[in-house]
Amino acid sequence: MTGVPLPCVLLCCETGEGRGHVTTLATVARALGTSYAYRAIIPELKNADVLTPVCNQVDRGAVLYRLPGQPPAGAFTWAVWLRNRGYADPKILKAQFDWWSEAIRAVRPVLVVADYAPTALLAARAQGIPTVAVGAAFGLPPATLTCFPEVLTPEQAALHDPVPDEPGPQEKPILDCVNTTLGPLGLSSLAHLPEVYAADLSLPHGVSAWDPYADARDRPLALPFASLPPLKREAGGEIFIYFSTNELAEPAIRDALRRLPFKALLVAPGMSPDMAADLARNPRLSALSAPLSPDQIVHRSRMVLCAGQAGTLSLAVLSGIPVLALPMQHEQLSNALRAAERLSSVRVLPKQVRSAGAILDVIAELWGQPAIGAAAQLAALDLRKMYKRDALSGYRDPIELLMQAHGNAASAE
Repeated sequence: MTGVPLPCVLLCCETGEGRGHVTTLATVARALGTSYAYRAIIPELKNADVLTPVCNQVDRGAVLYRLPGQPPAGAFTWAVWLRNRGYADPKILKAQFDWWSEAIRAVRPVLVVADYAPTALLAARAQGIPTVAVGAAFGLPPATLTCFPEVLTPEQAALHDPVPDEPGPQEKPILDCVNTTLGPLGLSSLAHLPEVYAADLSLPHGVSAWDPYADARDRPLALPFASLPPLKREAGGEIFIYFSTNELAEPAIRDALRRLPFKALLVAPGMSPDMAADLARNPRLSALSAPLSPDQIVHRSRMVLCAGQAGTLSLAVLSGIPVLALPMQHEQLSNALRAAERLSSVRVLPKQVRSAGAILDVIAELWGQPAIGAAAQLAALDLRKMYKRDALSGYRDPIELLMQAHGNAASAE
């Protein structure tokens, strides 16, 4: 019958400024195809252009609360992340949950797909709506864990910010807050705090080399791109630099780029005109406001410089390009440290040990040693074997099975 509206899938992101979050949601929509209409709620609209080709509507939603100043916690666990975002405060937690509950009631989706959106997952679960949790492996802990493990030791966390070596938050008070606050609002009681991330289907993506929860996964990680990037066959002629947020605010990074002795291409969507003019004084450095395609990056690049974002780091190691990571936050630090432990072509300079000179020294090493590029290509051959299908089928097939099962259960009722 013509004129019957398509069932709606709600694509949610609650926090995170990078394009990777919305790109993942758009990939899921493309995987499911034209059987559904799509509505997106994301924390910032600056990357809405990624979603508009596949969505009927893209709205700015409630941004997940964040405690000012990132309180010190010694070791970093996901309990720290939840505490810092209001999950130990009944008033904040209820306000966030109420917002998502009302948004979901207004949209009336048949499915909620959530990337970095734990409160949206909880609200959908309380309403009995099927849920799919997606996103980078670091941000999607297995709900089957009985507690969150350390993803950064106190010593590693101190490489990001020097903090007192003190115990992190206990999980039981946060768990009690979730149960006592949200239980009366329809959420079934959680036995363990990681169940915040429980979904009908969990499909994290990434590279297992830096997945802090690899031993607890029940399925391989999804491919972080629609398809595998091309494999690097010969050294390119420039450095590809991707800075997605506030990397250029750091004096050491800016100074290194001013003094960079090799040809380089900088992609920094948030770069101010004054910053662009300042960096343009280095004739070897050119800038673009929009990302290149993976094929272009692989073809042109001799090495990659980034913050350690899951997407850019994945592109480098899966295509066989040496990479230097300059982490700006805990996820990037965790990604880069684990990758550097396992892959000789990955280097990392955390905040507390980097300077312009140190950055330039590592760049010179990666640029000038062909053996590092050869090692990157060999490692890429092994890493690529873990992906048995492309991202579109990797999302489509299990989600279609989920929706079929949900439809059969509804029919039986």
